[in-house]
Formats: sequence, C-alpha cells, structure tokens
Amino acid sequence: MYKKLLTLSLIATALTACSDDAPTQQASNKLECNNPAVAHNIRANVQEIIKQEAQSYARKDSRQFIDPDKIIAAATQLNISLNNPQETQSNGNTVCTAGLNIQIPNDILNTAQTNSPLLYNNRSISQLMQERLTGSQLTYDDKGGFSRPLSYTLSVSDGQTTVNYEDNGLTVAAKNIATALIPYGIKSILMIDGKAVPLKDALNLNNQPHAEPPQADPEDILDNNAASNVFDQEETPAPEILSPEPKRAEVTFSANELEQAKQNNQAANNEINRLWNNMEQPVQKELLGEQRSWIQSKTNHCRQAAAQAETPLQAEYLRLQCDTRMTRERSQYLRGYTIH
Repeated sequence: MYKKLLTLSLIATALTACSDDAPTQQASNKLECNNPAVAHNIRANVQEIIKQEAQSYARKDSRQFIDPDKIIAAATQLNISLNNPQETQSNGNTVCTAGLNIQIPNDILNTAQTNSPLLYNNRSISQLMQERLTGSQLTYDDKGGFSRPLSYTLSVSDGQTTVNYEDNGLTVAAKNIATALIPYGIKSILMIDGKAVPLKDALNLNNQPHAEPPQADPEDILDNNAASNVFDQEETPAPEILSPEPKRAEVTFSANELEQAKQNNQAANNEINRLWNNMEQPVQKELLGEQRSWIQSKTNHCRQAAAQAETPLQAEYLRLQCDTRMTRERSQYLRGYTIH
C-alpha cells in the first residue's frame, strides 16, 4: 500500500509542478481500468494510425490504385472491445491489463480479401498476417479478428482523463489492421496501361492462368523486353557495377515496402525497355550478345541474393531489390547508345 500511495503522490506532484499555486489533487489509490475514456482513446488512436498508413500508401502507389478515404471510412466501422480490464502489478507499479479485440466487419473483410491479389501478389490476407505476426503477441483469427493483451495506466487532471500505454502494442495492431484494409481501398475504376479498367475486369485478368510462352528467338525477346529473364547460355560477362548485398540480419520490411519494391522493379524494367527500343537496329544487333549475357548474370546474381532469405517473402524482397539495382545500373550504361 505504501508503494502504491507513493507512486500516485509522485504523479500528483508532477501534475502540479508547472504552477506553485495549482491546487493539489487527491489521487485515488485505485485505477478505473474500465473507464469509458480508455475505449474512446483506443478507437481514436487506431483510426488515426490507419488514416496515416492509408494516406502514406496512396502517396507511394505509382499505379494510383488506392482511394485512402475508403480505408479511413472503413476504420470507423471497426468493432473494438476490451476484455476483462483489471488492475495488476508490473515491476512494482500498478497498471491496468485487458484483452484488446478488434474485428473488421464481414462486408469490409470480404471486399478486402477479394481485392488483395491485385496488391499482395496473390497472397490472401490470412497468409499475409501469418507471415507478419509469427512470434508476435498480436494474433489473427482468419476471420477479421485481431487480439492482443494491452497494458495501460490512467491519470486525471482538471477533469481530463489521460490514457498512457505501457508499450507500442496498440500501434503495431493498428498498422497490421491497416495492411489488411488497404485492398478495401482499391478504386472501382483503375488506369492500367493508359486504359480505364473496371475493378472486376482487373481481378478477372489477374486470376486467369498465364499460358507458357512459346520458345522465342533471343533477338525477338530483346526487341520487346531488354530486362527479360529468358536468355541463351552465354558466358561472356557484361560490364556492370555490383554493390554488396544486405546481410540477412539487416533485412526488415513491411508488406507495403514489398509492394513498393515491386513497383520500383516494374519502373526500372520499363525504363530499360524504353532505352533499348530507342536504339538504332545496327546498335541493337551489336549489343545483342552482351545484353543476353547481362540478363544471365543478373538472374544468377539475384538468385544468390534471394538465397540469403529465411522466408519466401523475404526472398522475393531481396530478389526485387537486386533486380532493380542491376537494371538501373544497366540502363545507365545503355544510355550512351540511345537516340536522344
């Protein structure tokens, strides 16, 4: 009891330190763990974090698929509850603990699941959460429900209740929920290759099986795709500059960063194809063998980079980083041969 009163006395002292004339408040020795202000504060924090994540993703989305306002609106529909809030002792301090449960409504979840292949490389939301939450206190039930323990304290000053969280668990939960909600924000009409495509048609195209391409002449391949991974078995290495790959322990990323890596890679491939197509035919023929050798070198090098990964998701991220870097370096080399 002494320790409890001492702690609360220190809090009261801190609240009045800014004014010698401020009245001293009588601190209760019991926290109101089920104070309605807690649920209100949690909801406000979750909605604000999801808003920031949605706006950030939309700014970085080069394809402009996302309407952040749809995601922000979805965040207001989340069902948030606290299970069994109660006092407990932690490191000699009195804190509140409760089970935090956040549920995405079924209609919003179903839309997000339907749209997710367009953003998350044909991975379902459940698969994505399983990859992200392994070893975390935050759990996902595959039905739109997120749960984790939550620790917090409350303080009252001038009639205002302040909620203080003991760790960043609420932020982690909100960011993962934002990741699950991002596909819900896909627009109903998408611009793809300069054409307006209804979302339903884009999903149908994405779900169609890709036929195996016919065997092509390397010259034909390079006429259409100077960054292609299809190549003849040539051994002459092309001149290139290679930077050290990141160490395995340094590779950390989010689902949004993986999506950004895919977009950066697509942009790099588009640029090298533009440069190649701007070359005169005699120059293309002169560089043909060298370009095929570079493609082989890039493929082998990026395969080695991906081999450092511990998970398939990490392997894809490392491969994309390697491919984008080498393609940009090759584009810089090819600029000396292009028609300006």
